Amino acid sequence: MSVIGIVCEFNPFHNGHKYLIDAVRKDGDTVVCVMSGNFTQRAEPALFEKRYRVISALKNGADIVLELPFVYATGTAEVFAKNAVKILCEFGCDTIAFGMENADSDTLIKAADTVADESFEKNVEKQLKNDISYPAARELAFKQYGLDFDLNKPNNILALEYVKELRKNYPDVSFIPVERKSVEHDSDVSVGHFASASLIRALFEKGESISAFIPPNAWDCLEKCKENGEYVLGDSYSICLQTVLRNKLGEDGGNIAYMTEELSNRIENALKTSKSLDELFDSAKTKRYTHSRVRRAVLSKAFGVTENDIKISTPYIRLLGFNRRAEAELGERSKSSRLPVISSYKQLIALDSADARRIAELGIKASDFYNLIIKSPKSCSTEITRQVIKM
Repeated sequence: MSVIGIVCEFNPFHNGHKYLIDAVRKDGDTVVCVMSGNFTQRAEPALFEKRYRVISALKNGADIVLELPFVYATGTAEVFAKNAVKILCEFGCDTIAFGMENADSDTLIKAADTVADESFEKNVEKQLKNDISYPAARELAFKQYGLDFDLNKPNNILALEYVKELRKNYPDVSFIPVERKSVEHDSDVSVGHFASASLIRALFEKGESISAFIPPNAWDCLEKCKENGEYVLGDSYSICLQTVLRNKLGEDGGNIAYMTEELSNRIENALKTSKSLDELFDSAKTKRYTHSRVRRAVLSKAFGVTENDIKISTPYIRLLGFNRRAEAELGERSKSSRLPVISSYKQLIALDSADARRIAELGIKASDFYNLIIKSPKSCSTEITRQVIKM
């Protein structure tokens, strides 16, 4: 029997996610998911509130769902993967599974080892002097090492970072790459009952049907989410975030995560004229500062996330939900975990850890903001009183 870890966002949980779980799970295995909360790796709010995503996962093969805290969930691929892998491995997973476009283990290992080598980043810096984007510089550097690895695929990039972290700090933990079924990440085309999460979100926002791409019991969850108004309205997010940022005009951007003085100036100037987040991002981005870099810097500025914060190694494991069949396994893993496993704010405070309080504080701040941008806004402090989901 294995304890298989999966890093996920489930925004929303769709047929491709069920395919991944079914592909790696055997009788007797326990599937543990570490899931982004109400903000995702794109440095954007999740469309659907995390409670519904947890329930959807537990109804479709996940046994235990843990949370990837806000600071890491919105980080670069390296920050995201490093802390997600740490949570799963310290919790006791013996295998990590993930979806990717090119599921070739040997190539993936070579690519991960290359990126881990100090000479690789120096090569990337050298390429950047040719006035090209950071992703393009990395791709050129890869080719110089004779590697044919597609860095234009987000899941390939994350897979590389998962394996890099495993080989560095958890060499005894194995990994299973699973080739994505039918459609690529961010594809705007559906194939049969499979569609990318980004296409599903776009269809939902347009008011079009998405039920064909969602397992029936997960669809029931999303219907409830929609009925309760616990999904994000794009205009609300744009207005609220710009309001926060405009109130910070002129403030020192020093030590803000993902920020440089040049980027800070670009964002400040863009804020004065932009009337939407899209305008802001488009105005601030350059070849060196990609859209994703700008989004992370903007979000970090809004919530006060610093370079010191993203360097904190995840100090605890937070339980979001579990199935009754996994209760005994959860108890064993909680006892043997090398990080404290918490299920309540009271337990968090009892840790008496400045790092833990800081990571939690930023998560609570992000949650309070999220509660304002959903269709039916909620009060503050729901994160503090949130209960673990038992199914």
